[in-house]
Amino acid sequence: MLQILLVLGTPAEAASPEPFTFVVVGDVQTDGDESSVNWDVLPQLITDMNTHEPVFGLFVGDLVGGAYSVSETVSQWEDFLQATDDFVGTPLPIPGNHDVYGGNGSFDAFAQTFDWLPQDDSPPGEEGVSYYVDYENVRFVGITSDQESGVSYRVSAAGLSWLDGVLGSSDEFDHVFVYTHHPMSFSQENNLGGTSGDFWQMLVGYGVTGVFNGHWHRYQPSQPGAGGATWETIIGTGGGWTGFDPIREYQQMWGFLVVEVAGDSAIASFYADDDGDGSYDDRMDSYTLAWPVSDGESTQPHGLLARYTFDDGDASDSAPAPLGRGIDAILENGAQISGSGVSGDALWVPDDDEYAEAGAIDDYVLSLNGDLTISLWANFDSLSTTNWGNTLLCYGTNDYYSEDEETNYSYWLSVEEVSGEFYLFMFWEQDDGANVYAYSDVPVELELEAWHHLAATRSAEGMAVEFFVNGEPLGGPVSVDAMPTSGGRGMLYFGSDTPDFLGNDYDLHGGLDEVCIYDMVLGATEIQGLSALEDCRSYGDQPPEDDTDTDTDTDTDTDTDTDTGSDTGSDTDTPGAGGDSDVIGVQGAGCSCAARPSGAPARVHHYAWLILGLAGVLRWRRSGKSQHARPGSGQRCSAAP
Repeated sequence: MLQILLVLGTPAEAASPEPFTFVVVGDVQTDGDESSVNWDVLPQLITDMNTHEPVFGLFVGDLVGGAYSVSETVSQWEDFLQATDDFVGTPLPIPGNHDVYGGNGSFDAFAQTFDWLPQDDSPPGEEGVSYYVDYENVRFVGITSDQESGVSYRVSAAGLSWLDGVLGSSDEFDHVFVYTHHPMSFSQENNLGGTSGDFWQMLVGYGVTGVFNGHWHRYQPSQPGAGGATWETIIGTGGGWTGFDPIREYQQMWGFLVVEVAGDSAIASFYADDDGDGSYDDRMDSYTLAWPVSDGESTQPHGLLARYTFDDGDASDSAPAPLGRGIDAILENGAQISGSGVSGDALWVPDDDEYAEAGAIDDYVLSLNGDLTISLWANFDSLSTTNWGNTLLCYGTNDYYSEDEETNYSYWLSVEEVSGEFYLFMFWEQDDGANVYAYSDVPVELELEAWHHLAATRSAEGMAVEFFVNGEPLGGPVSVDAMPTSGGRGMLYFGSDTPDFLGNDYDLHGGLDEVCIYDMVLGATEIQGLSALEDCRSYGDQPPEDDTDTDTDTDTDTDTDTDTGSDTGSDTDTPGAGGDSDVIGVQGAGCSCAARPSGAPARVHHYAWLILGLAGVLRWRRSGKSQHARPGSGQRCSAAP
């Protein structure tokens, strides 16, 4: 274990900083078979980390299984030091909840055990526990989100004040990386305040490149939004138990993150043992934390992220690289791909509960929290008058912590019936599940058993949604007052809501074809082109390729899962209390959920929105997104953890 001089201050006065690499992992504690670290995993992780010649290793908490005495915890930390002794770089650890089970005195013991960590500029009481390190053009800021006494699962007030000062003095650095133990996006499980809280708003306000954390034993990157492009990467993959439901094997695997910094570029790659040879040397995923800048502008491309033509009998994603990831869909409950599409084959879901689901290790790229265009062709056997019926496409999920931000819906497109007429409808969630609704301001007429081109755009700059039918605008722009936040755990669903809501007649009865998703706002002329069956690969920063549908995903793990059951968390200790929220709903025994008043019409909320004006969009904050807080759906609750 090499301990280089840890520098506090401004970046080196070099003409250009030298490229370098660092690694990140959390939750290297036992998976239950030992008391301290996972001896079967951690030493091999270190061996495979070393092949990347990292300068630093960020160990983002839960270094050990923990003990209810400081002395026993220190003994376990000595196991951590032994297991990581061969690491070629400098370890930069921070504590997690398992590291502070011993209570008062844990912080002092941590600083004494890891005595190379800076102690001369830390929050009061957190010397050597929260700290920062400068190297080349990067500032690394470690801050504890666990406390040795009192309310935990939070950054202390002193820590926030200190962080404000450290970030405020970081302008000269190309990148700032913050690391802590608890993910902000699991907002109901901790006390960080979600994307609207002081912690996250400080990160995006200062333009932090990325924050790394663990606690949840999975790999899950996302860009939660709420004012900036900061990445949050959950990397609790260091050896802790991975058996928490619902199982997504492509997330819940042991491995580590490699970050390569070269000037204003930073690229992250996740390595795991995909081939089962015992080494964590298989690159499973990569994403760009920071794109190079040219002439003062980011070189990040924008355009087509996903393309599903349903030709050749499958639901493969044929969007070209670099934006396309090959996030293929699987057919569920009798859904079929066959002919009679608008162009070749189509996805057919004529019966109840039939749908397709697209999920993969990199499905987070489809969690779009800003500019968006959805273009698709739909054929309706019938039109449901059920609230939330006729679902065309959505990105979201429903988990145990059902109202936290990581499960937010990023987008939803459907055809809704209101007062005997049908409207195009978009929906998403922000903050702790606050709904944002947008209806077309004029109704749509749809002939049954005929193909219709439907499109919707969402502009973050204009804060508006526009709808199109068969290439023509459907009414005017519809104003919205918030963009989505978080949502990086979702998956893409065709013709249905998430599987948790099967049986409620929310699904489409008919067919879908030529589904394309962009991370940009297409103009009216481009929408007209798509309605004329122009290749959707023609729009965006990447040029069209030949018409061969190929899987551009370089990942080797293509498992998908059906999102059912409950994720019970990463730890057996009791989570900290969640933040307050404004709730419209009723309280039931052991749960809280939104429900329409007894005896109210099934679509009472829809009618109220129309009275207030279809051109507006209202947000309804409620509890129980596992239920989606759907108007007219009745009371449906999840038991409190």
